[in-house]
Amino acid sequence: MTSDDKDRHDLKNQLAIILGLSELLVAAEGGRRRSDFEAIHAAATTALDLLARVCPVRRDTEPSRLP
Repeated sequence: MTSDDKDRHDLKNQLAIILGLSELLVAAEGGRRRSDFEAIHAAATTALDLLARVCPVRRDTEPSRLP
């Protein structure tokens, strides 16, 4: 695993935490705060999509074939 792969993995983990917690907060809150949490969730989703486009997962080796 390269340092870029590790960085991508670590960033995805942080975004997963933000997404998960914001989903819980959206479900628990109403009113203006709910829209704030929805905005946080939308921003994290956008960041995750951007990460996938900018840093796609690479395979440096050919997958092994089983007989």
